[in-house]
Amino acid sequence: MARNTDAADDLQDDFDLDDSFSESSEPELLSEPKPKSEPKAKQKSEPKVKAASESQKRKQPTAVSAPAKKKQKQGTKKFTVPASLADQCALWNKYMHKTYPSLTQLELTDIQLTPSHMYVPSTEPSLDSPSYIHDLVQTAMSTGKGKNKVMHGAPQALIICSSALRVVELVKMLRVVTKRPVAKLFSRHIKIDTQKKMLKEGALDIAIGTPNRVLRLLRDGDLKVNRLKLVAIDCWQDDKMRVVVDMDDTRSDLFAIWRDVLLPASKNPDYSFKLRLM
Repeated sequence: MARNTDAADDLQDDFDLDDSFSESSEPELLSEPKPKSEPKAKQKSEPKVKAASESQKRKQPTAVSAPAKKKQKQGTKKFTVPASLADQCALWNKYMHKTYPSLTQLELTDIQLTPSHMYVPSTEPSLDSPSYIHDLVQTAMSTGKGKNKVMHGAPQALIICSSALRVVELVKMLRVVTKRPVAKLFSRHIKIDTQKKMLKEGALDIAIGTPNRVLRLLRDGDLKVNRLKLVAIDCWQDDKMRVVVDMDDTRSDLFAIWRDVLLPASKNPDYSFKLRLM
């Protein structure tokens, strides 16, 4: 019994011995496990771990490879503006037909763009020049004499872009072309009433905007076409390789500008504006 008392003193800091604990159970509690059972347990558990790790490795490549294919597909699209004016008309009419699929061929013919609608400057800028947009807009600027006299809200050049960010970029580029302010016409952070007031009170030579806002200002009469010479469609591609003529967000408003406003106005002999893709 002395031996049991010493054992209890040694274990008292950790736990109290149960009353049911007896001498006959002590050898069984302290006995070491059989040497054969441990290797078998290890042998059975190891293949399971390996199998699990191998299955995880098989699943990982399929999850990573899917998005990579999509990015590669987007990067292959390249939009090029044709050099020929006839080809520019064909390109414009192609996307207009896509915008108005319910129109008959006869109805499409009535609103299609023809070479007679295209802007031809006295000196054609080089398409390969980094200053092509600047040079093309410069050809539309005049002194403001005669029929082309300065009027508020009546620019000489109207450029239509796909986004507000692109508008801001072109405004910075074309400020040197004119001494007057360049109008920024988009809906992002700018209320339409503010833009209407600016057009009413200020003379300008260049207006740059997105299709939706330009269409509204033209329909309301705040943006005038009587002094307009060049309507340039900016075919710049964004990071997703989209262009203003084929974007769902801009295409319907863009071709409505042509069909509902510019085309009817082009039949007025007092107006002399023309269109150009760039």
